Amino acid sequence: MDIIKKILIDDIARINHKEKRDGRLKFNSDFVYKHPYLCLAMLVSYFFVLVLMYLTPYFGTGYMIAFTLFFVLMSAILMMEIKPVFRFEDIGVLDLRVCYNGEWFFSRALSTQAIDEILNSENISDEFKNRFKHIISNKGEIDFYDVYDLAYLQKKSTSSNEMSAITSLTRTSA
Repeated sequence: MDIIKKILIDDIARINHKEKRDGRLKFNSDFVYKHPYLCLAMLVSYFFVLVLMYLTPYFGTGYMIAFTLFFVLMSAILMMEIKPVFRFEDIGVLDLRVCYNGEWFFSRALSTQAIDEILNSENISDEFKNRFKHIISNKGEIDFYDVYDLAYLQKKSTSSNEMSAITSLTRTSA
């Protein structure tokens, strides 16, 4: 494993530990505190629908019980929370995981500890460090995707450009 990948994995592990990200379903009552008017509107609407069902002759007790169970289920679902675990392998991947995790690697900045580790490492080239510093000076921070792009994607594009140049040279000389 190269040094940049190790630093990124360590920083991701620090974020996961700090934010208690474990990917498990948990009960969280913050929804009620963050959206009190929405919860009140849902409760008032529930009672209005319940009164309407009671006054309508073709809705019986079974419908009222089913509607109440549905309301309780939906309320419970709104109070559930999952904090997905961030992983190095998710950086730059655009598939269904984005729906679950979001594109966290674009919005999360590297910690100052990780930045210092990269800048002070002897195993990382000066060219990489200069481009790294340039991004920080332009944006004020550097996110995980920027580092991933510098370290891995630009290497791939450079090597693929070299391969296509070699292929085109062999075609023209033949």
